Amino acid sequence: MYGNPWLRLLRREVEALVRKKHGENYLKDRQVKTELAHINRELRRLKTHIARLEQRKSKLIASPGK
Repeated sequence: MYGNPWLRLLRREVEALVRKKHGENYLKDRQVKTELAHINRELRRLKTHIARLEQRKSKLIASPGK
């Protein structure tokens, strides 16, 4: 097994406490929301990158001899 055993134990205890306090599905819901936020951030980053590449492409097509 990888990682610090104390941190793994602490994580299990914290997860058990959260399940007890907020319910079984709370952690899964939070993980899904976090993953969706990460995906949305990545999509925004890629869209801006695509826009920059399209702009560069149009400049290169407009001035082929330079």
